[in-house]
Amino acid sequence: MMFLLRTAFWLSVAIFLIPVDHSAEQQAEAARVQPIGALEAASAAQATISDMSGFCGRNPTACDIGGRVATTFMLKAQTGARLVYDFIDRSLADKAGVAVDHGTLTAADLAPAWRGPGKAPQGI
Repeated sequence: MMFLLRTAFWLSVAIFLIPVDHSAEQQAEAARVQPIGALEAASAAQATISDMSGFCGRNPTACDIGGRVATTFMLKAQTGARLVYDFIDRSLADKAGVAVDHGTLTAADLAPAWRGPGKAPQGI
């Protein structure tokens, strides 16, 4: 049980250290949810610990900040997952020898050369 709590704690710390993706932040702002800073998070945590029962009725600001903490955590977790996914995707592409970046080539440049009817491709 303690292992799970420690893992959750350190995973949370790692996620909070990940910067928020600006496009995800803009989407959150469009939904009128703003990410939270470290001082606001510490203040909300202290208010939550001091009064666990019914604090939303007495401290609506703490509930609001708690919701913002959860939203910020979610945005950072998504950004972290995207970074890991992109890293793995690039690693697998490099190992497979697949060139993902085509540089300045267009789709027409990448299309195979035309072969007339009845001509088999060479090498077959």
